[in-house]
Amino acid sequence: MNFLTKNESKDLIIDQFHKNVLGKYPSKLELKASHKGKLGHWLESNLGGSIDADGNADLNGYECKVDSKKISWGDWGAPYRIFCDRSYKLFDKKYIFQNMWLLVEALGIQRNEPQKGMYFSMSGDHIPTYINDTTYIGLTMMEINGDISIVYNFTSDQRHNKFQKVPDEFQRDNLLIYKWHGTDTSFDAYRQNVEINNLPIEVKFSGANASVSLEERIRRKFGIYGIVVGLKDESGFYGLKFLKSINIQDWLGFFRDQNVIYDTGLTTRNKRPYNQWRSSASFMRTLEEEIYIP
Repeated sequence: MNFLTKNESKDLIIDQFHKNVLGKYPSKLELKASHKGKLGHWLESNLGGSIDADGNADLNGYECKVDSKKISWGDWGAPYRIFCDRSYKLFDKKYIFQNMWLLVEALGIQRNEPQKGMYFSMSGDHIPTYINDTTYIGLTMMEINGDISIVYNFTSDQRHNKFQKVPDEFQRDNLLIYKWHGTDTSFDAYRQNVEINNLPIEVKFSGANASVSLEERIRRKFGIYGIVVGLKDESGFYGLKFLKSINIQDWLGFFRDQNVIYDTGLTTRNKRPYNQWRSSASFMRTLEEEIYIP
């Protein structure tokens, strides 16, 4: 992919900002007309980007964000998800979302809300959010050589009814639930293992929304020129912040320092597994290179 130079890209973004964004805030109708109705997509489109899901930086080498209390790095699913592993007897259902629901029923809690009805959920204090975080149901998030995993330990599960809730084949320690491969090398080894040994694990290695390493995600999105953040108040957008580019070692350092958190939740009300990775606005300010306020 060919990009403008960093200065050319920045100048073009600023030019589009003056023409289409400065002093403006989209109406509900404008948001509804934009892709998925999100403010970030409206900003990206009006700065000259095209909405897609190819995993690349939005604006000629810059990733585009809207300033907020939490800023998302992305919705990055793990290449290995236990509910996609057909070697487990529990997961012989036809659809992946059904298997995900079985996992949530086993490791989540039951909720009963007036508007939503009865459902199961793995969210909040049930899910680890940062490195070495452990929840009371026995889930732990860890990082080894750049690979990030969530594992389940039956002996650490504090629920009184765990023998009834947890399937027999899950009643053990160091049960791998999720694994994100940090480097290209690690991911390539995983892919070769799955393909060469014909493992019964459903994972996409090509096409739209294919699984990739964290290294590739960071390189594509944030490793070219960095991030441009739209600044707004009650009157509309008034400026831009340009944040520096980062690589996988930078990002892993942020994660190890608990400046990147895993902010997600699975429920039996939704077929989609959410895998958001976020940082606070105060931390993102440490990455600032330039603030542009006309």
